[in-house]
Amino acid sequence: MHRTGRLLLIAAVVLGTTLSSQATAARLDEMSLDRWKKLREVERYQLKIAEKYYGEKKWKVALAEYEKYLTLYEDSEAAPYSQLKWSLCQRQLRKLNTAIKEGFQSVLDYWPESPEATASMYYIGQTYKNMGEIRRAKKAYKEVLTTYPDHVVSVYAINDLIAIATTLKDTKTRVELWKKLAFDIKRTRETATICRDASKNLASYHFYMVAFDDGVKALETTWKDQSLANQVVAHLHSPVRAFSGDQKQQAKGVKLSDLGVAWVRQNVPAERQTDQQKAAARQHYYWITDLYESSGRDKSVEATYAEIQKVFGSDDDVLGRLAGFYRRKGRYDEARAVYARFTNKIEGNSQVATTYRDQKKYEPCVMAYRRNVPLDAENPHRWHAAIAYTYHHYARQYDKAIAVYQELLKADAENTQTWLWNIATAYRDSGKCKEAIGFYRQCTNFPSNYTEMAMCHRRLKQYKEAVILYNQIIGGAPNSAPWALLQIGYTRESAGQKEQAIKTFQQVCKRFPKKSEASRAHAHLQNKYKISVTLGGSKKDN
Repeated sequence: MHRTGRLLLIAAVVLGTTLSSQATAARLDEMSLDRWKKLREVERYQLKIAEKYYGEKKWKVALAEYEKYLTLYEDSEAAPYSQLKWSLCQRQLRKLNTAIKEGFQSVLDYWPESPEATASMYYIGQTYKNMGEIRRAKKAYKEVLTTYPDHVVSVYAINDLIAIATTLKDTKTRVELWKKLAFDIKRTRETATICRDASKNLASYHFYMVAFDDGVKALETTWKDQSLANQVVAHLHSPVRAFSGDQKQQAKGVKLSDLGVAWVRQNVPAERQTDQQKAAARQHYYWITDLYESSGRDKSVEATYAEIQKVFGSDDDVLGRLAGFYRRKGRYDEARAVYARFTNKIEGNSQVATTYRDQKKYEPCVMAYRRNVPLDAENPHRWHAAIAYTYHHYARQYDKAIAVYQELLKADAENTQTWLWNIATAYRDSGKCKEAIGFYRQCTNFPSNYTEMAMCHRRLKQYKEAVILYNQIIGGAPNSAPWALLQIGYTRESAGQKEQAIKTFQQVCKRFPKKSEASRAHAHLQNKYKISVTLGGSKKDN
């Protein structure tokens, strides 16, 4: 295989592999309610104590409680279960060999017919895998497959073997195991996700090999009808784009795309009586345009959209997708011509505006928004706001933005606070901090407005005023107090008040030792002033 092809294959397969063995095996460490009912009250009591600590992840305490249960009730129905959980505690404590040899193996030796024996055999393999003992892990997993071929642990074992094969870059083994999961394993609640992911990974592998039919067969094990078509197209995009983007392999991309297009066309629903049936049929044509676009064949995309409009008629959904294609290609004039055909003129103008904004052509963008003001009589403020936002955040034309915000402040009394805040922010962004402070002061969203005012005062080198505002935040917004106190430290530092700044940073460490601001103050004291403190207040000058 060509080197680029190998790299594409490895990337696709590795990214598509599911390695969640810990999550899938979660149910193996539970005991059925029927078995719980067989326990005496004293046994249940002791086991509940152990389970409580296990659930709280207090592994050492749980370990001792399970061991106590085994000592007191070695003939109990729950004895193998306690041994299993004891073993899992050992594993959490990183005593992996002990977990295997004295834990899981003991379950197999003393209770070979118990459900816990099945789980233990799997956990032995998993523990070896986590230790990096690949040879032993593979041997243990193969024993699971031989002993319990129809049990869910075999599915978990296969999934883990796929993970090992991924580490070893053993594609052949992965493909064989994916096939087993996709085609041979019965789908249950516990196995469905693993088998589904295997079918997806197998399909991706086949598509990268340009084995289209095999890829479809893999997906057919999980999906059918419209969902199948969706999955086929979704898994084709990556290899089609990868091959089409490589000059030496473009032929593969075209071939794979054509195979996908032919298959989708063959599966277009024939029934088109209801709106739902029409939508399903049209969706297949959209998938065809997507495949052509992924393979870089723009003329085929346009021809397919023309076919869609001929077969289904032209509406804003079709036109929006066609315009979106032109935008992705940077063909903005053509996109705008399509948006101009929208039945919903308001939406069409809005989209035209964003195309101009994409091109940094702000005045035509504003003009497009202005066309919506008389069209959208119920909500004209929306478009004035869009104009102001464009001037403010894209064009950086702050005076124009402020002028529009001022108009909105007069015309839209229900949102006074929004426009006050936007005016203040526009003044701030333009560097007019004095004017910004005046409008922030009229805002009611404390402490955010005080935060911004304080920063404006700092930019104006009015440090005393900033400190006053930060102190008001400390008194009125306890959750923001650590941050505000830290800012006082920085403010005093900027004012040249070195000793006061140091004392403030030390205060942050003393008053809020568990907050992130304390860590920042601690690091700042060390880096700038060579002073080390322990979070909590004690200090030592170096």
